[in-house]
Formats: sequence, structure tokens, C-alpha cells
Amino acid sequence: MMLRNGRFGTYSLCGALGLVLLVTACTTAPVSGRRQLILVSPEQSTALGVEAYQQIKQQTPIVRGTQEARMVERVGAAISKVVEGAEGFEWEFTLFRDETPNAFALPGGKVGVNTGLFDVAKTEAQLAAVLGHEIGHVMARHSAERMSRDMATQLGLSVLGAATQSQEMVGLVSNAATLGVSLPFNRSQESESDRIGLIYMAKAGYDPRAAVDLWANFAAVGGERPPKFLSTHPLPEDRIERIKQHLPEALAFYKGN
Repeated sequence: MMLRNGRFGTYSLCGALGLVLLVTACTTAPVSGRRQLILVSPEQSTALGVEAYQQIKQQTPIVRGTQEARMVERVGAAISKVVEGAEGFEWEFTLFRDETPNAFALPGGKVGVNTGLFDVAKTEAQLAAVLGHEIGHVMARHSAERMSRDMATQLGLSVLGAATQSQEMVGLVSNAATLGVSLPFNRSQESESDRIGLIYMAKAGYDPRAAVDLWANFAAVGGERPPKFLSTHPLPEDRIERIKQHLPEALAFYKGN
């Protein structure tokens, strides 16, 4: 009986904690207006982002002074100027010598571009589509949202483990959460950043239609891809269709320049 009462007290405490978190930690993503659960403060996520960025800069060669490096800095500066709600951010746009066609963003306004991206981003406007997308991740606080989601998932699995005393059940639920929540959630963040990025690049004076060309280039590169339901990113073909749906919204800002 004492054990039951103890478990009930644990469930009640966790339930109350979860309710408090849901009530106090909800924010709204820019442009989309999607409600978010974020348990990490802006100060905490920025500190983590800056630390991670410094480590990357120490481990990966930085390219400076080239035409491509100057383009990254120029486009990044142009887009970051039109972003609202970034007061206090110390934006930094760095070109890294890495042949992988990729870019990344970290909290606090730290954005990295690999040299390999220029094999796909053929024009300045296409680069703007990439940087707008990455800045969208920063402004929507997607990194903090992912950390918060993982924290909430771990809390739920801990409660389940205490309730069932079954590690097998916890493992099954954990796998289901990855396929049913984590991966689709990541894909939704990518799509959200595409939409936000289109508006940012349009406001900065870049034609948002270049994003369609960019992802057509990615699709042409091809290569082996994971099954759609296991991918953390939308397939290029799906991405292009969603981008086309959001183009009228973005073009309204572009035509206003």
C-alpha cells in the first residue's frame, strides 16, 4: 500500500509539473504563429549555441577573403537586418571548408555555410534562400524546442517505467515516439523554416522564387536517401511543392521593395 501511494504521488507530481510546463513555457513561432513548448531560456540556448559555434570554428578550417566568403557575409548581413525580434543577437556568418553541401544555424545568431553548398546554390539569391532558412531556424528557436521536446519525452518515459516496471514497454514507446513524434516534428520545423526564410529573403530584396531553383538543384544531385517516414528533412520534391504554396505570401514582401 505504501508503494502504491508513493507511485501515485510520483504520477501526481509529474502530472502537475507537466501542466505547469505547458502553461508557462508556451511561445509562438514567427510568421507561422505555431504554438511552441520551450523549456529552455533564450540565455541558456544562446550560451549553448555560442559554445558549440566556437568548437566548430576550432575544428573546421574557416575560409576568409574569397568571393564566396564575402557573399556569405553580405547576404547574411542583408537578411539579418530585416529580422524582427533579434535584439541583442550577435549575428555571425562563417564559411567553412567542407565539401558537404550543407549549412547550419545555432542559437544566438550563429550561422555556418560549407564550401560544398556552392555546388548547389548557384546564385546569390539561392544562397539567400539557404541563409533565410537557417535564420528562420534561429528565430523560431527550433534548437531549444527540440531540446524541450526531448526533455518532455524523457519525463514521460520515466513515469511509464515507474508505472509498468517494464523496460521493454519503455523501449517500444520510445521507438514509437521517435517515428511518430520526433522525426515528423523535425520535418515540420524544416518546412516552417522554409516559409519563414522565404519572407526574410524577400524582405531583404532577394526573389523568393530562387528557393524553387535551389531545391531543384538539390533534387538533381540525387544520391541515396532514407525512406520518407525516416527522414528528418522533407524530400526535395515535397519541399518544392510546399515552397510554391508559400510563394504568393513571400512575393508580396518582395514586390514591396
